[in-house]
Amino acid sequence: MAAPDLSTNLQEEATCAICLDYFTDPVMTDCGHNFCRECIRRCWGQPEGPYACPECRELSAQRNLRPNRPLAKMAEMARRLHPPSPVPQGVCAAHREPLTTFCGDDLSLLCPICERSEHWTHRVRPLQEAADDLKGRLEKSLEHLRKQMEDAMLFQAQAEETCALWQKMVESQRQNVLGEFERLRRLLAEEEQQLLQKLEEEELEVLPRLREGAARLGQQSTQLAALISELESRCQLPALGLLQTQVCREHVLAISLVNSTAAKTGAPKHMFFVAHEDGCQPQGSQRAYSSSLAKRLQCCVSAAHILCLPSLTTS
Repeated sequence: MAAPDLSTNLQEEATCAICLDYFTDPVMTDCGHNFCRECIRRCWGQPEGPYACPECRELSAQRNLRPNRPLAKMAEMARRLHPPSPVPQGVCAAHREPLTTFCGDDLSLLCPICERSEHWTHRVRPLQEAADDLKGRLEKSLEHLRKQMEDAMLFQAQAEETCALWQKMVESQRQNVLGEFERLRRLLAEEEQQLLQKLEEEELEVLPRLREGAARLGQQSTQLAALISELESRCQLPALGLLQTQVCREHVLAISLVNSTAAKTGAPKHMFFVAHEDGCQPQGSQRAYSSSLAKRLQCCVSAAHILCLPSLTTS
């Protein structure tokens, strides 16, 4: 019988008087009793003393807690020799007593021993009363959550409908853009063909006339060169010979011939095409040259008349 008594004594010595379980980080008070550090801390919840020992009720002014390492080793040995048995549901793991109350401060289930020990200053309610109160608060929260869920589902449906409408609108706009650009491409292609055809027609119409005018201007240039050479040689004549009636008449006749030739061999009045109302028209360079040449020749004719009129009058 000595061995069982020794084992029982070991268990008793290694058991905390507060939690009725093996010591965990045991500490010793000034009165010499040992408790788990966490158990005595919860029991002495007030920040200021005096502090009463849970076992002997001796008061102490300060929290003088000294670690008890030998007791910690003893508790570990007892735990290995006699591991704690599984605690059934509804029973306090520390005191093996039925759970009957609920602590509102620690939010934990209590047995009568727990209620009289470290929880004796806490807000404690009967188990069923605390459960009914919690159930009522949970039902209110559940009702609020269901309302939020209904709103969320409604918003989700509206968002999905908006997405569908937006997608349809985007697709419709895409088709409109594609159709409009296709129409513009057809119009541009048709206008391109019309302009190219107009260019070809004007090329066939104007280019031969331009070439003919260029040929006539070439002939005119040759004639003008001959006349210039003749006039230059006449200008070398002495004053008497230059002012003779017959010579003056020949000069006037030559100048009139130059003016007549320039007037008849001018460039075609119709110069290149107008392809588009906004298009650029080529400059009539040959027409400008012909007009300038005619003006210069007219000045020569006027000068010749001034020079020759006295001789003509005398003749």
